[in-house]
Amino acid sequence: MRLAWRRAWGDANLSALLAVQAFTQFVAIPLAARHQAGHTLFDIGNLVFAVLCALTLTKRHALQGALVVGLLAVAAGAPLLDRIDATLGFGPEAPHVTIALLVFAFNVLVTALLTRRIFGPGDVTGHRVQGAVLVYLNVAALFAIAYDLLELHSSGAIRLSAGGGIPLAAGARTAELWYYSLTTITTTGFGDFVPIHPLARSLTNLEAVFGQLFPATLLARLVSLHLVHSQRKNHDDPEMKE
Repeated sequence: MRLAWRRAWGDANLSALLAVQAFTQFVAIPLAARHQAGHTLFDIGNLVFAVLCALTLTKRHALQGALVVGLLAVAAGAPLLDRIDATLGFGPEAPHVTIALLVFAFNVLVTALLTRRIFGPGDVTGHRVQGAVLVYLNVAALFAIAYDLLELHSSGAIRLSAGGGIPLAAGARTAELWYYSLTTITTTGFGDFVPIHPLARSLTNLEAVFGQLFPATLLARLVSLHLVHSQRKNHDDPEMKE
């Protein structure tokens, strides 16, 4: 009974995580491209998301510790790294690259934990379906971070089809690359951005393939879990045995 309650509580938290992630990616990021208030909303959204992940996605102390480290990196990474850079002189982009790598690693861990929760044993609920949508958005965010790192290393890796490159301002660049990632993973492809660098093209193709295969794989897995749970429930029900 207690295990079932914990599982139900964990499934409900998937919906909360999706709500926070959707707000961050569809509201805070576009606002951050044009208004300073958007940066504050973006930071708040990331912190709330990280806290919920650390509290709900795992009971293992090692993984909780890793999530807490990620939370601290999100919360204090920028000021701390700016101070280190001012002292050691690594270069203006070094803090941004370091934070991007930390956020990327954090999101990889979160995505793995979410996938385990969604495809684990138990009934297929609406919360689990929303959790699958969260995994989809998380993967799009991972690719957006990868595009950002590639742009920092090789400026012009992704360009506007009308001419020109990705904006240099952090908020505007994040918004543009998130938009590019989402149109790629959904295979919408409006054609306003073009990958130029060979690695950018490979990442774009990989993301598009994932965007096509994930819904089909997800549907097959959820149907399989639902059938297994139904058969187990019927087997354990005395009335069904009669």
